[in-house]
Amino acid sequence: MPARTFLAPFKPNLKPADEPLVMIKRSFVETLDGAHRSLLCQSDHWVHITGLQPRNLDGDIKEQAQDALARLDEVMAAAGITQAKLFTVTIWLKDMRYFSGLNAVWNAWVDPANPPARTCVSGELYRPDLLLEIVAVGFHSESKS
Repeated sequence: MPARTFLAPFKPNLKPADEPLVMIKRSFVETLDGAHRSLLCQSDHWVHITGLQPRNLDGDIKEQAQDALARLDEVMAAAGITQAKLFTVTIWLKDMRYFSGLNAVWNAWVDPANPPARTCVSGELYRPDLLLEIVAVGFHSESKS
């Protein structure tokens, strides 16, 4: 699915009234199981990536993790950032029994010289065949607004 991009003005309540509007760039807009969402939102230097799931849900945790991390690479490339610019990654696992399989794939993917802060939690995911979902926050050295 090709990425669609929109720009929308946003004025945080914390800014003085005379400061300019901040533009939010939304990309990878999709509808998944009835929910409209943007996988990528950028404003100023911040890059927010959320709801990344594997495309193929037939695989085991290692296959799904590789697929989801490949999608993260795609979205980061579209945002103009690399792994070195990731601040945090949160991975939701369907079950913590998948933790070691996830870690094997994560450790092969992540840049050991620049690992982001990472949290891994478990919880019920909305589909029985979905084993993980990824949320990430990164920093772009050039303002995107």
